[in-house]
Amino acid sequence: MIFGGTREKETIMTKRVRFFCLFFVISLSHSPFVFSDQIVIDSEDQYRFAQAALDKGEHLRAIAEFERFVHFFPQDEKVPEARYRIGLCYIMAKDHDSGRRVLEDVYMEYSSAPAGGKALFLIGESYYEEGLIEEAERYFKKVVEAYPHLELKNWALYRLGWNWMKQDKWGEASETFMKVKEESPLYAHSRDLSGISLKGEALPRKNPTTAGILSGILPGLGHVYCDRYKDGTVALLLNGLTIWASLEAFDKDLDVLGGALMFLELGWYTGTIYSAVNSAHKYNRKVRNDFRRNLPDRINLGLFSAMDGSTGVALKIDF
Repeated sequence: MIFGGTREKETIMTKRVRFFCLFFVISLSHSPFVFSDQIVIDSEDQYRFAQAALDKGEHLRAIAEFERFVHFFPQDEKVPEARYRIGLCYIMAKDHDSGRRVLEDVYMEYSSAPAGGKALFLIGESYYEEGLIEEAERYFKKVVEAYPHLELKNWALYRLGWNWMKQDKWGEASETFMKVKEESPLYAHSRDLSGISLKGEALPRKNPTTAGILSGILPGLGHVYCDRYKDGTVALLLNGLTIWASLEAFDKDLDVLGGALMFLELGWYTGTIYSAVNSAHKYNRKVRNDFRRNLPDRINLGLFSAMDGSTGVALKIDF
């Protein structure tokens, strides 16, 4: 009887536990606070969220959010623009190769849409930012050929003008700036640059051959010619002292020491000539870089992320 009573109590307890569990599950399924709330984000919200990350400079996060937009809303009309901005984010994050791969795909798939044209232009701009002038030139020329009736052509011509200036081709730069159409917001500034660029032809220049010959005649004279007076003085003293020391050694019948010093002097002498030639190149490069640096550039990579996707590339025009 004792064991029977215990089993009966256990059976009742088991039923109560089962009933309580069933009641708990049913209550949860009807609770307005558990499992019922869902966050629903439409395409506009997702696109704005991705753009906000881009605006904050969070480029890798923006890439992920634009890719999420493309994945969940593949039929949305903003997909081409979102894919373009993925490439832009890579480039702004200094991953130019990944950015160009994305932009190449965008151009191939949407060449007739604004996003395709912008992608082609931005590929050229990425090469320009890296200093790969010849590659940049190739893409800017493709923009001019592929989009002759769009504002993109004017932007490509403007950048080609800068490309020519980077190569010290001042006449070509002036002619290219003149091709920017009057209706473009870049027109006035392009006209100014067309005239200013020609001043590059009159910039002072040091002839590397002359610098080398002068240093061959008198060590250090080539440096003085390049306005590097301190280097010229050091070169003259170093070469002079070495020659004097070698002559003194020969005069005292220290032929081995004299020969060693003359061999050393040959190295100093050759190095001085090479240094003078290099100084002339550095002088010319600095003068031209300083000239270009003082000219305002109206196209800025940081402005390519503007929200408006209809016109091509965001520009900051200062007057």
